[in-house]
Amino acid sequence: MDAKINKITTLPETDPVKALAPIRRLVLAAFVGAFLAGVFLVASAIHVMQTTDSLSMTEERARAARIADILVELPQDQVSPAMEQLGPIAGLKGLALAQRPAQGEFEQSLPLLSGPLGGQFLTWTADRPGLFLFTTFAPSRVPLMLVLISVVLACLVAMLRHVRRTETERIAAQRQALRDHLTGLPNRLALEGELARLAAGEWNFSVLALDLDRFKPINDLFGHHAGDLALIEVAQRLTAQLLPGEFLARIGGDEFVAIVHRHRQRADLTRLARDCIAAVATPLNAVGGNISVGISLGIVEDGLGHPAQTLLKQADRALYEAKRLDGGAFCFAGDSRTEAQEATLANIATALPGGPMIQSA
Repeated sequence: MDAKINKITTLPETDPVKALAPIRRLVLAAFVGAFLAGVFLVASAIHVMQTTDSLSMTEERARAARIADILVELPQDQVSPAMEQLGPIAGLKGLALAQRPAQGEFEQSLPLLSGPLGGQFLTWTADRPGLFLFTTFAPSRVPLMLVLISVVLACLVAMLRHVRRTETERIAAQRQALRDHLTGLPNRLALEGELARLAAGEWNFSVLALDLDRFKPINDLFGHHAGDLALIEVAQRLTAQLLPGEFLARIGGDEFVAIVHRHRQRADLTRLARDCIAAVATPLNAVGGNISVGISLGIVEDGLGHPAQTLLKQADRALYEAKRLDGGAFCFAGDSRTEAQEATLANIATALPGGPMIQSA
């Protein structure tokens, strides 16, 4: 059954509306935002550390300059004792005199340009409060913040998966709502949507209303299961008569509607009607024996620019005229009964071996 349904399904595979696409884009934007927030957090912490250390080192150089002004006025023998006292007061660790500028990563130096100490350098170990704060608090705070951001990202990923699953289920439900559960063909709702879309377009199309003849006895004699199998087989036979891109729907019971695109109009539509009648009239393999049904068709040649309900009513009226011709016939909308009889007799007299399928009323 599934293979048969898949074979004759003509509904689109994608959702034209994509109603949940904005939600998916918002979730992706939030995901990117959370990731960038984590990167920005780490970069900000490093920047704050470096800025704090830079400001501290600038202040240390200002304090060292004031000490240098004091040292150049002192006698040579008082320089060392003064440095031992002034260093802790100014907050300069390891303050000393050196012949060369400081070379270490955390070392600072200031040249002495005048007095007996000219040409030497004041050196000290830089105090790095930014690095101290970073190494003290970052090992616990930054991972915690990153964990929180990771949790948010995980929630967003889960939400994105849920949105995708919901969208897939919604599309499946939409397709199911537009599909006939028995044959897998589009249903009346899908048909009306397709007619509305085509009527507002630029390409001409034709509408065929099809109704089975002698179908009720199958249900009465063999049961509804046999009738269901007969409908599936008829749907396959009718689908085989259509060209790629054409549309066949089951709108209830043993009624079908086809939307076709045939350039030569009546001549091609007549040939298609004859082919459908011949295809359906052969014995039904699914039911068995020599059981067969017939089919009648009502045809609207030009559907462009007409409302869906108007087209269906015109096709139904033409189908009613075909039914009055004892079934197994087809009529074009707008033809008189006499014209319909003559056209039908002329065009389907050779539809099946054995001669005409209808008699003139």
